[in-house]
Amino acid sequence: MSTYTSGQPYRLARGRYAPHQDVVDLLSLRHAVVDLDAAVVDAGAFMVAMDRELKIRFYQPKTRKAYRTVLSTFLRWFGGSPSQVTRENVREWLELLVDGGAESSWVSVHLSALRTMFDKMCCRDVTLGLMTPRRASRMPVVLSTDEVKRLLLAAPSLRDKLLLGLMYATGMRVSEVVRLRFVDVDFGRRCIAVRQGKGRKDREVMLPRSFESLLERLRQVHRPEDFLFPSTDGVDRYVSPRTVQRAVRRACQLAEIGKPATCHTLRHSFATHLLESGTDIRFIQKLLGHLRLETTTLYTRLAVASGSRATSPLDMLEGPPLSSTVSMSSTAPAPALPPPEARGRLGIHLVVARDERGERGDVTLVVRGEPSVRLTGVVVREPRAGFISLELPPLEEWAPSLSFCAADIQARFDEGDFYELLRDALAERWRRRHEQRVCVVTSVLS
Repeated sequence: MSTYTSGQPYRLARGRYAPHQDVVDLLSLRHAVVDLDAAVVDAGAFMVAMDRELKIRFYQPKTRKAYRTVLSTFLRWFGGSPSQVTRENVREWLELLVDGGAESSWVSVHLSALRTMFDKMCCRDVTLGLMTPRRASRMPVVLSTDEVKRLLLAAPSLRDKLLLGLMYATGMRVSEVVRLRFVDVDFGRRCIAVRQGKGRKDREVMLPRSFESLLERLRQVHRPEDFLFPSTDGVDRYVSPRTVQRAVRRACQLAEIGKPATCHTLRHSFATHLLESGTDIRFIQKLLGHLRLETTTLYTRLAVASGSRATSPLDMLEGPPLSSTVSMSSTAPAPALPPPEARGRLGIHLVVARDERGERGDVTLVVRGEPSVRLTGVVVREPRAGFISLELPPLEEWAPSLSFCAADIQARFDEGDFYELLRDALAERWRRRHEQRVCVVTSVLS
């Protein structure tokens, strides 16, 4: 034991004062997917390594595709090796996106992709200090109950009615409803199982009574593992979400809904109408599959309780100023549509009759060609003066007959403006129904 010069014994320091070994940072050497500090890395090899890492970490296919797009465009703009990317380069790229008019959500995707692949996977700090952009707070579009009813009635095919009805009745996303199989429908417990929805979470939603009989009939002719909405191309695949989006746009056009409604609008309407009816918000959160309650509370700003609706002070004035200057007529003719390109001829036979609901018009459509095709089931009514309604059968009833027509004519029956032309032609003949009880008119089928 050594001693100090004072003669006292010397002992090694203990505890917090004991000498420690030097700390060596081995993080970049052990955990980096690609060592960008070792050498110049080729951009192509870097993208392949990043995509493989995203794949084995079970990132969603859409996320992988978005991250690949971000990385390829960024490296193409940068023009150098990924090992030479700096924080200032990332700032310049984000500034270029903002100057180009990109939304804050798309800028957030770029920042998240670069942070994941450079900082998290390669142990760099090129996004250190960069905050996620603020997103604009916008109120979602919500349909009224009357607009939802008109939307479902305007859907031309039985498949479209079931698709739109399930999205509104259960609050499912379009990516979830198209993946439904018959085995997911539990008639005993009256619920539908949503398998691996957003965030890879399973949940259950209610089975609407209105669709129980229809789903029961469909289940008897299909296998349990079959998709509820199969693709029409003959492969074992569900219908594309883009097809559902086109069906919603077509139904909105036929129902004359001016709001910019989409598939997600039906989900917003589902949550808002449940809140307005007094349903507990925790139960709505469970049905929607939200992880945080704050996400569900968005709809509390849209829902209006029945007893809390305020009256505008203008409506409380005696004799509103607009009542004597503005007059609206429900019989005003709709603006004429431009003449379409002729592709064939369509004969319309209208026979006026009466039933328990009043006067009605039975319509027979004749597609002239070789051979001619007759389509029945269209009914014209006038529920109130000046308002003409058109009742159409599901397109599935016309499918066997339309199979004899040319492909362009079959596609015409899937377009919304065709039914607008048909409605205008029938409305004109219906208003002249007292001149002749049986009308035959020929219009252009384009």
